[in-house]
Amino acid sequence: MWTKICGIRDAETARMVADLGASALGLNFYAPSPRCISVETAGEIATAVSKNVALVGLFVNHSLEDIETICQSVSLDLLQLHGDETPEFLAELAERLPNLPLIRAFRVREANLESIAAYLSDCDRCGKRPDYLLIDAYSPDAFGGTGKVAPWAVIQEYYQFTEWPPLILAGGLTPENVAEAIAAVQPFGVDTASGVESAPGMKSEELVASFINRTKKA
Repeated sequence: MWTKICGIRDAETARMVADLGASALGLNFYAPSPRCISVETAGEIATAVSKNVALVGLFVNHSLEDIETICQSVSLDLLQLHGDETPEFLAELAERLPNLPLIRAFRVREANLESIAAYLSDCDRCGKRPDYLLIDAYSPDAFGGTGKVAPWAVIQEYYQFTEWPPLILAGGLTPENVAEAIAAVQPFGVDTASGVESAPGMKSEELVASFINRTKKA
């Protein structure tokens, strides 16, 4: 099970999370988020961890130029788009940065996944699908990290697992519910931020260890 701990804010935490066995670390470049970090800090994190853990850059409605500039400064392994990025944006980003897989995040609130199906259809028209889809809970006030639980039953029923990109499940995942979420949805991977924090932006070693262990057992 691919496991991402998102919202890493310093090199010490990055080493701790990597040593506990996370598959990926999320580096948030969205300024309004309490988990946002500078390009300089992201570079320190990249230097501090081994290549056994992937670094995922999280962007929310950034310009193509801003993403490209950050990627020139920080050695990222994947890009996560968590805003309102269009299929056309994805296609151009893939042309500019062809070696970086793209995760496209969706905040789901509908009773089905028709909006995702329509988005992927438009991606096909533009010539570039996301390499992974991430489904998060919907919030009118934030683009993620709210602690709200995604609609597992809707995802399980309507996600087209054999036809769509691999699914990363996010939204309110904690050590207490991650095994249940995996059993209910059967995703490719899981992603958490607030679910392993002792305070906003502050990762708890105990919670991170418990989350990763329960994910592996599930």
